[in-house]
Amino acid sequence: MAIALHLFGAPSLVIDGSAETLPFERRHQLLACLALRGGWVPRSELAALLWPEQPDKLAYTNVRKALHRLQELPWAPAIESQGNALKFDAATDVAAFEQALREGRSAEALALRRGEFLAGFDDSANEAWTQWLQQERDRLRSLWRGAALDLLPTLDEPARRIALSAEVLGLDAFDEAALRLHAQALLQAGQPARAAAAWQDFVARLRQELEVEPSAELRAWHAQWSGRAASGVPAAAPAAPRSAADDGFIGRSAELQRIRAWLQPGGCRLLTLLGPGGIGKTRLARQALDELEAGHADGAVFVPLEDLPDATQIAPRLAREMSVPLAGRGEALAELVAALKPRQLLLVLDNLEHLAGAPQLLARLLQACPGLTVIATSRVRLALAEEQLFPLQGLPCPDAEDEDRLEAFDATRLFIRAAQRVEPGFAPAAEGAAIAEICRLVDGLPLALELAAAWTRAMPCAAIADELRRGTELLSTADPTRPARQASIAAVFEQSWSQLGEAERRALAALSVCRGGFSAAAARQVAGASPPVLASLADRSLLRKADGGRLQLHPLLQQFAAERLAPGPEQQQAATAHAEHYLNRLATLAPLLRRADREAMRETDLEFENLRAAWVHAAQAGLCELIGRSAVGLMHHCDHRGRAAEGRGLLADAAQAPALALEPRVQARLLAYAAHLAYRLDRYEEAIIEAEALLATEAGNEDQRAWAQCHRLLGAAHLQLGRLDRARIHFGHAHEAAVESGDTLSAAGMLDNRAIVEKHAGRYDEALRLSQAALVMLRRAGAHANIALCLNHLGTLHLVRQDLDAAQAHFEEGLALCEREGLVGTQGYLLANLADTALDRGDLVRAQALAERNLAASRLHGYKSIEIWMLQVMARLALRRGHWAEARQHTAAALQLALALGAQSLLSIGLLPLAETLEAQGERPAARRVLALAARHPLTTAPDRDRMRRTLALWGEPADDPPLMLTLEELVHRTIAGAATGYGALLAPPAAGAAA
Repeated sequence: MAIALHLFGAPSLVIDGSAETLPFERRHQLLACLALRGGWVPRSELAALLWPEQPDKLAYTNVRKALHRLQELPWAPAIESQGNALKFDAATDVAAFEQALREGRSAEALALRRGEFLAGFDDSANEAWTQWLQQERDRLRSLWRGAALDLLPTLDEPARRIALSAEVLGLDAFDEAALRLHAQALLQAGQPARAAAAWQDFVARLRQELEVEPSAELRAWHAQWSGRAASGVPAAAPAAPRSAADDGFIGRSAELQRIRAWLQPGGCRLLTLLGPGGIGKTRLARQALDELEAGHADGAVFVPLEDLPDATQIAPRLAREMSVPLAGRGEALAELVAALKPRQLLLVLDNLEHLAGAPQLLARLLQACPGLTVIATSRVRLALAEEQLFPLQGLPCPDAEDEDRLEAFDATRLFIRAAQRVEPGFAPAAEGAAIAEICRLVDGLPLALELAAAWTRAMPCAAIADELRRGTELLSTADPTRPARQASIAAVFEQSWSQLGEAERRALAALSVCRGGFSAAAARQVAGASPPVLASLADRSLLRKADGGRLQLHPLLQQFAAERLAPGPEQQQAATAHAEHYLNRLATLAPLLRRADREAMRETDLEFENLRAAWVHAAQAGLCELIGRSAVGLMHHCDHRGRAAEGRGLLADAAQAPALALEPRVQARLLAYAAHLAYRLDRYEEAIIEAEALLATEAGNEDQRAWAQCHRLLGAAHLQLGRLDRARIHFGHAHEAAVESGDTLSAAGMLDNRAIVEKHAGRYDEALRLSQAALVMLRRAGAHANIALCLNHLGTLHLVRQDLDAAQAHFEEGLALCEREGLVGTQGYLLANLADTALDRGDLVRAQALAERNLAASRLHGYKSIEIWMLQVMARLALRRGHWAEARQHTAAALQLALALGAQSLLSIGLLPLAETLEAQGERPAARRVLALAARHPLTTAPDRDRMRRTLALWGEPADDPPLMLTLEELVHRTIAGAATGYGALLAPPAAGAAA
């Protein structure tokens, strides 16, 4: 896959020769930064550039979220991650531009600059981004200007010299060198009047914008070729060209830039702004007309056509709008052509889609009138050879993390302006999250934004968002100034629906069951939509092609189409076809998902909305065989991607569906997978109860998959709770079952799990042998998820042996694998161990960064054990910096979570920060007694006990210290209670008659 990024002009991504414009979004800002740099860029630098006002922890989280959204795209493998740095391996036009300049290929370099650097990516609310963007633009402008000034004297063709010098002058309207070269080119081409006009425009700009006069040197230069005295500055400059009317037009700067580029002299002569009703085609066309009118000698004319009944009325309408008298003695079009033939004119034809003969008329006009340029707006492609299509999308909307920057996004700016028209006191800051949600619900559709904003006079934005989730009834207006076709979103879509054939209507209605986009193959399977039908819907702006060739329905159009799907058999048929297509695919991918195969994971990421909808319907419709085959794929995907809570909910709900009660073996499988995800959420006792209950049933014992899954998770849950003997038994059962069934992957996984049991028991050599044998098997199988987990386990064994270099090497390899494959769950353990390793090495900065990153991720995904671990690391970091109060608060928070989980092993190791805090506060005897209590606890693992004993050895053995007469739980409760007071009364005996 050949990938290139165009950063000059409106940013676009070119994949195998096909270009996609990138809308202004945070993930695309991040992508542009990476592409421009070309090499490794620290995450900290990206966080500071894109989220400068947010705390480091939150900014890092937002970088990860932006990366996660980029992973949804088919070209995501080009984004590389290495530790705390990122790289995007793609060619860019800026790099090619700079390379051409270095090699002296000035003409090639100049041609590469197709517009302003990152046009449309301005963000006035982000000062850091604004400064960076301005610096890069200034740097690239300067390089381009220097190359242009060098090239100009070498050009022989007058027209090229005139065009290039005008472009240089357009870059900086006060550039004297550019003015001189431009006037000289015009004079040499025999155009003294244009040279004089350029001089007069320059002087007018100086006076109006800078309030200064031309320098004496410049006046002398002008006098040499104008015949005037050096002091003969024109007494009055000509009036400035007419500017666009300030009608409150918002956004579309990137689109306007592309329109200007397309309609340059010698460029395209028919540009069609294509899009569904309400997307803003007419407003954009009017704005383009205002901006481009001055470049056409005979001006520009806007011609509305929506009220015409047929194409025969177009020519008379054009003649009327352009004040062309028709004699009526012949064909109106012929008379119009005769009048327009000599003119240099820009013509905007608005709303052509319903006029069947319009394309043929346009073709005749363009062929007969060489000075005519046309911008057409239409919901339907005109299908002319001369046509340049420009499909429009909704206005950029903020993501959740951008809700405090509403003014940076065109969609929210439009909504706020419309709201303040009807409710002058509307305060957007108080409703930022709801405003952003409204914009996302309507996908930035301008008409829908304005219709929704009108309701702010009667209800809060949160209520508007709730109504939009239920349907489109809210999106209507009684405003008499708005055309009837735009009085409601329903009216807009009804107009498009009325122009469809029966096959197109059936396909569009059936496709409404899809969620989040779909492929052409899925459209055929789900809706019976053939390629010609899909092409027709796309030509009518009812389907749009997204990244990677996926097709999408606008969310509002999807609601409208769903209403056209007849309830009953037709609706059930479409939903069942959808479920069968997507769940069959999930079942096919299940073996690959188990190994966390990159392409399989990406496919399920991309289709997860469809998979969720398919799963829910299949459960409700009683498609038990389909549910049974696809369930394991759902479990693996949710496990690897940090969606354990969502996956558990889907599996458990399906297991309770009435139809599943008649299929006990399938039901048992679902319950086993749901229990596994409970374990992944650190709900150990709950997982144990569910798995043991399942094994007590006939179905739980008959279904081999359910039986093996139960023993695997029982072993893992008992291990986490410190019950090594039980864990060893269950892992043994699971290993035997894997060997008997020939499941090499499970057998290797159970070897690795048995290695952890031996490690916790203190048999490190045996643990190392088992884990290394497991890694060999896993590498042979190519099971990425299992390999990463095994590398983590091997790293911890090296930590126990105090071999920090070997431990870190294993952790780093595992982390790189997780980041490359998106293995969220295992990544948490690796980051935690790396944070511990950095702390042991004394690298506090790296330990802090890793701990904060991992703490945010664990809270996001609900991984409580990792959250506890990171709070302990944060406590120890605070101690190293002398922040005792902060250390106590982190320790208390960790212990409270461990109590809630009921994990005794987490309680005992959680006392290490307590002991270190007491020692730092000068209470070493108390610290020794605490650590001795924790080390003696029967559920403390051997590695943790060894670690505590090493610390005790540094402090001196508590030979003379009386033991603490407290249980572990009593000490934990006292620690939590004493966090705010400095543990002054922590070890005091309880008052007589009081509970400990």
